Amino acid sequence: MKKRNILLLLLLWPLFSAGQGTVRLPLNGVWTFALDPLNTGVPDKWYTPDFPSAGFDKVTVPHSFSVDKRYFFYTGTAWYFKKFNAPVVQKDNRTFLHFDAVFYKTSIWLNGQLAGEHEGGYTPFEIEVTHLLKEKNTLAVSVSNAWDTTTIPGAKASDASESPAMAQLYPWMNYGGITRPVQLLTRPAAFIQNVKVTAEPDLKKRNARIAVTVFLENFQASDAAVKVSISRQGQPGNIRFRQLSANAGQVVLEGTMPDARYWNQDAPNLYEAEITAGNDTMRKTFGIRKLEIKGTQLLLNGEPVRMGGCNRPLDYPGYGSLDPEEVLEKDLTLIKSGSMELSRISHYPVSESMLIWADKHGLLIIAEAGNWQMTPRQMADPLMRKKYRSQLTEMIKRDWNHPCIVAYSVGNEFQSQTPEGIAWVKDMGAFVKSLDATRLITFASFNVWRDYVKHPEDEASQYVDFISTNIYGNGQLAHLQHIHEVYPNKPVYISEFGMRLPADGQEEERIRYFRKAVEVFRQCDYLIGASVWTFNDYMSRYPGTDANGYRAWGLIAPDRSIRPVYAVWQEEFAPAVIELLKIKDGNAIVKVAARLDFPSYTLRRYRLSYGGQSTELRTLKPGESQELTIPVTGNTLTVSLVKPGGFTVVTKTFDALR
Repeated sequence: MKKRNILLLLLLWPLFSAGQGTVRLPLNGVWTFALDPLNTGVPDKWYTPDFPSAGFDKVTVPHSFSVDKRYFFYTGTAWYFKKFNAPVVQKDNRTFLHFDAVFYKTSIWLNGQLAGEHEGGYTPFEIEVTHLLKEKNTLAVSVSNAWDTTTIPGAKASDASESPAMAQLYPWMNYGGITRPVQLLTRPAAFIQNVKVTAEPDLKKRNARIAVTVFLENFQASDAAVKVSISRQGQPGNIRFRQLSANAGQVVLEGTMPDARYWNQDAPNLYEAEITAGNDTMRKTFGIRKLEIKGTQLLLNGEPVRMGGCNRPLDYPGYGSLDPEEVLEKDLTLIKSGSMELSRISHYPVSESMLIWADKHGLLIIAEAGNWQMTPRQMADPLMRKKYRSQLTEMIKRDWNHPCIVAYSVGNEFQSQTPEGIAWVKDMGAFVKSLDATRLITFASFNVWRDYVKHPEDEASQYVDFISTNIYGNGQLAHLQHIHEVYPNKPVYISEFGMRLPADGQEEERIRYFRKAVEVFRQCDYLIGASVWTFNDYMSRYPGTDANGYRAWGLIAPDRSIRPVYAVWQEEFAPAVIELLKIKDGNAIVKVAARLDFPSYTLRRYRLSYGGQSTELRTLKPGESQELTIPVTGNTLTVSLVKPGGFTVVTKTFDALR
């Protein structure tokens, strides 16, 4: 097989986007909609172009019929219809329908013909429609949000340890519909399918070895010439690449980026790359950073980091799981300002909009796909394993270029002490590594701290890079010490902890709980993070849900009003402490100390804000401090610690008359 020289000037850690060679036709907006509770749509051929759907209701896609008051919390089959015009596909082009997410099972018809089907509610998929597309088109989409023991998420197979009510349900809502954007993509016949970029930063030389894999569709090996240009903030960069391998399906190149600007939580440096192959072009943004596990430490770019975090159920009144920009911006600003920067954020893949925000502003995300409390029988079922791998693959191939993704979790609270649970983590961890070996592997264990786990081989955490565990109630210190005794050489991450809001709505008990929990965390130098359950309240039909339909675990209420416990969390999980030392001659001496215990990481380019002014602090490593002299002009002195990017992470008001 001949290999041609491939020119490439490059990149790293990209986001999915089409470029000049791909033409996008958004299909969002007004669609026609109808419920189909008796499943008559297919036998009655609702998908045909002449089906009289004009009298059906109108909805706006993205759409969740679960929160549309006309169909409130309907479970079953529903249909979406869209008529649109499109240019005739030229012989040297191909056309695809791209759905960012549809919950949960989907069948798609175009112009009366079945174009394809998909299962999985949170990940993107494409269906080729080149042979079906016309100048005038009728698109029909059948969606079912029903669940059973074979869906992910879904009910559990019969399990004697569960009550019948709990075994039939999972604890978040099955928000059905076309919940994320839809578009028609027209590409050249030979096109770039995806790009995967990996980097190995040399922290001493401040450069990075970049390996770029370009996945090609319908190219001949002799035609697979690839060009890449790279820029940062509009300024071009130059990298020389050598070709490692090439065939009709993919090209791999390698080069070194000099003077690399690394990505971290306080300096989220991003690059843009333009990749061209044949007549197709794809643009991607990316960041460069090094992740390592060293003993019981998590290192980011060679420095230990220990951080707070959160779980954010995808739920907002009136929107369900849609995650519109105005909600996303509000939530993530509160998360960043609360120093919740290392998060097992959800039990399922999040929207790509969230990952883009996290890339730009510096959040570290543990991505998780499915397997919420699957039973051993389900984990051993070849069908369930196949479905899970499919959803996992769609998530990873979408997310593998986001620098914010630091680890993949292969599940939550399944029976990890059983042979089936152990085999699941071993097999799925290896499967993840076969797709993306650059991230860490973990899962959220509800068993690793229990007394019957006495040796590493007793539980599936033997196969992870760092242990994640859900710990509630009292006894946190004993549980963490037990984990560390069994796995002395692995870091520990608390993927869930928290306390539900009492029925009377009073926060005092929760505040005491959080303060006590933080005291425990600071005693465990092997603890790399703690993710509160939850950032926000979420709707549920799971047994034990409050009468208003919500599970009130949130630091904030469903409408995003901030509860008192948020301020406690913000102060306790800020990476520094502000202290007033003394007031003399109209000036205050204020000390800013970077935490040494938890959370802790090096502070760079932080500012102390006061009285309309601000002063940039020097670099403070964990345990270091700086004293500043601040003029006092009133009876009180208010100072705030501000992160790079403008996020205020802690504010203190002192009595200036003392």
